[in-house]
Amino acid sequence: MNSWGCLAKRHGQSAADLMVGPRKDNVMPTPSAVPPLHSYLPVQSARTYRSVGHCIYCGSRCRLSDEHIIPLGLGGRLVLPQSSCSSCSAKTGRLERTCLRTMYGPLRLLYGLPSRRKKSRPETLQLKIKRTEESEWEYVPVVQERYPFLITFPYFEAPGALTGTDESDAAGPVTSRLWVRGASPHHDFQELLQSLAQELRVHSLMPESKAEVSAFCSLLAKIALSYIAADIGVSAQRSRLAQIALGEDLTNCMHYIGSVATDEPPSGLLHEVSLARHHRNDSIVVRIRLLAKLGTPTYFVVLPSNIAKA
Repeated sequence: MNSWGCLAKRHGQSAADLMVGPRKDNVMPTPSAVPPLHSYLPVQSARTYRSVGHCIYCGSRCRLSDEHIIPLGLGGRLVLPQSSCSSCSAKTGRLERTCLRTMYGPLRLLYGLPSRRKKSRPETLQLKIKRTEESEWEYVPVVQERYPFLITFPYFEAPGALTGTDESDAAGPVTSRLWVRGASPHHDFQELLQSLAQELRVHSLMPESKAEVSAFCSLLAKIALSYIAADIGVSAQRSRLAQIALGEDLTNCMHYIGSVATDEPPSGLLHEVSLARHHRNDSIVVRIRLLAKLGTPTYFVVLPSNIAKA
């Protein structure tokens, strides 16, 4: 029979691995899975907000472009016109691509989410396998339609700005636990793992998934800043959140960013974004739940009260 296990690294880039191999007690724990249907994810309603006229990150009014509040590559259809200068757009775009390619590349393939480079999507993916109990791990190509995907999101503590923790005591971009789900294009996930092990004639196989925690924190800050500017017109250029969104300084970023640390039921929406005022310090809190239909974690990004009142 088969077994599976999870491994998460604490700093920077975390990794989640699911391992299948012989097990003496004939017990087969099954990982949580998401539905294997291209049509399963709903489409986000499209909306274009009022033009900003300056960069929401640095304040520049030169060479402005539109900003997708949630990445187009995740099906985001909320657009904030004339809100990012070319320099800042290059920085946020690089961090966004890191998340889309490393953390959510398999998920985007699985659910047919938008891509600006569909022709460059690979036909095969590398799967980590061990041919015998004594052999070393190696990689073999598996066609995309048969690949066992893993989807990961990092869990965080609540933002320090909401718990009363001093910013100097807040952590940088780290996680000790990941939300992990297995998925496959056309098959039951556990059955796919078993059949692949048999077809490849291997002792063990280990699908892998990466959680780029630093880039993900920057992505959350970018979504929050864009949504605040779009929804209530508050400008936060050159703020700590802007530095985080641009990937320039993530020191103590967990003072501003956090999550719900428990599992939540799936939503009927593709993404959820909303904001509220914190009752104790009047900060603006942006609630973000990406791919909420899959039951993913909820994140919170806090804009300090001194900026929120500006």
